[in-house]
Amino acid sequence: MSDRATGGLSGTVPWVGLALLGLPGIAVAAYLTYAHWADRATVCGGIGECELVQTSEYSDIAGVPVALLGVFYFVAMAFLALARINRIKWMPGGLEWVQPAALSMALAATAFIAYLTYVELFILEAICVWCVGLATLTVASLALTVWGLFAGGEG
Repeated sequence: MSDRATGGLSGTVPWVGLALLGLPGIAVAAYLTYAHWADRATVCGGIGECELVQTSEYSDIAGVPVALLGVFYFVAMAFLALARINRIKWMPGGLEWVQPAALSMALAATAFIAYLTYVELFILEAICVWCVGLATLTVASLALTVWGLFAGGEG
């Protein structure tokens, strides 16, 4: 039997990667959320202008820090990846919806992070290294999700 039919290693690797990617994603987004709500300066290490980005009018939506959306995103993606890895059958509809849900979320998050990067570069003319890190993790999550889609395995 092929890996696709048995749900072998090649079908699991991207989902393990996606689950692991959630750890730094949650950590960075949680740090930025904390800095936003605690009204503390973000540590940028002399690279970029994190404070300008973090205090701009684009840093929250209706009073909710954009970084908190990142926390929710990475938690949800890690949950979906872990559900897929562990083949949790009690979930509504089995697992058929996990891959399309993960792909939809990753596409939406990547589009949103592209918009925020545009804002940083062309409106604020400032770069936040933490935001660049989250953007990189978000694009990596899209790549892993697409890989998981094409790697197959039973769903």
